[in-house]
Amino acid sequence: MARYPRHLGLAALLSLAIASATPIQSAQAIRESTALSPANVSEQLRVEASRYREIAKRWRPIAQGGPLQAGDRNERVLQLRKLLELYGDYRGQPGPMPYPQKDALRFDSALQSALESFQRRHGLTPTGVADDKTLAALAISPVERAKQMTMNADRWSRLTLPKDSRYVLVNIPDYRLQLVEEGQVKLEMKTVVGKYSSRTPNMRSRITSVVFNPTWTVPRSILITELLPKARHNPAAMHRRGYRVVQYRSGNTSPITDESLARAAGGHATLRQVSGQGNTLGKVKFVIPNKQAIFLHDTQAQSLFSEQQRAFSHGCVRLQQPEELAYSLLKPQGWDRTRVAQATTGNQPVNVPIKPAPRLYLVYMTAWIDADGRPQFRRDIYHRDSKELPVDLPLLTPR
Repeated sequence: MARYPRHLGLAALLSLAIASATPIQSAQAIRESTALSPANVSEQLRVEASRYREIAKRWRPIAQGGPLQAGDRNERVLQLRKLLELYGDYRGQPGPMPYPQKDALRFDSALQSALESFQRRHGLTPTGVADDKTLAALAISPVERAKQMTMNADRWSRLTLPKDSRYVLVNIPDYRLQLVEEGQVKLEMKTVVGKYSSRTPNMRSRITSVVFNPTWTVPRSILITELLPKARHNPAAMHRRGYRVVQYRSGNTSPITDESLARAAGGHATLRQVSGQGNTLGKVKFVIPNKQAIFLHDTQAQSLFSEQQRAFSHGCVRLQQPEELAYSLLKPQGWDRTRVAQATTGNQPVNVPIKPAPRLYLVYMTAWIDADGRPQFRRDIYHRDSKELPVDLPLLTPR
């Protein structure tokens, strides 16, 4: 199987530095990354799926048992070594000429490094310990992985990306955003996506503007299930957090009272959070025309980006570095980082149109091939693979 160049970029491929422990790369660090076409991704996935079907003839699962870690010595360690060797993660002891392990039953540093490689390729925390999550991933047969790759090859084949214009690509199961300009990846960052009960949809749209210091008009689903009960229980606290009742017809705002909350519960009003410190959307929001009230935006919960699995939102995509994305999108219009930082100060919303508006793609890919020609897998967080649900783009196709 052909290997891609070490510095091959990932716009369509979504894999640049996936195996890196670095949480975010700057535009400068990935400036030379070149995007591949979805058709090439699809083809390589099908080739790798065929190889995995051949691997299945020699694949043997690890015997049931507890976690495995450095220093252990038993038969299950040998089984782990053989399995990682089969997948290509284990390549013998490190050195100019790899040599066989003297004690194959011993969990040594070479096996630990191989396990970390496997964990990175499967979206797991690279601890080098075969914990329950890692053992579960190892227990998935190559036949099932081949099915996963074939399904994702179909998804890639249906994805059409611009070749000469800039666009933003978010892979939902990988919790990652990429900005691509003229075929090169310019920016990459972590994201938080919707939890299973409020799934982030597949979507094709455009990012039409950046709003600094945004307000937040609460969607009705969140209003009914979460915020109305809180407002009834402690209206003073909700008021301090910047929430006001907004009438649908007139747009007039009023303090939180029993009467105004009753109007909101009856469908005549909603809650809106004013701009400023503590706003749920943070200091930056990216406007996307769509009917599902989906945005890309900042977040107060920065600690969530340290999690490996990041499906926590109500459906919107939270960004690890929204100001950097705002700078990158507005730079052609004369904005610099100082101007972006200044725009986020204060408590008044500032809406800046992006011209031309870049396309946005929210996609659901649980398998692809990385820059080294190795398969990458991610957890099927919305159970679309198992249910074989169609994921054709677009759900929304604005002009």
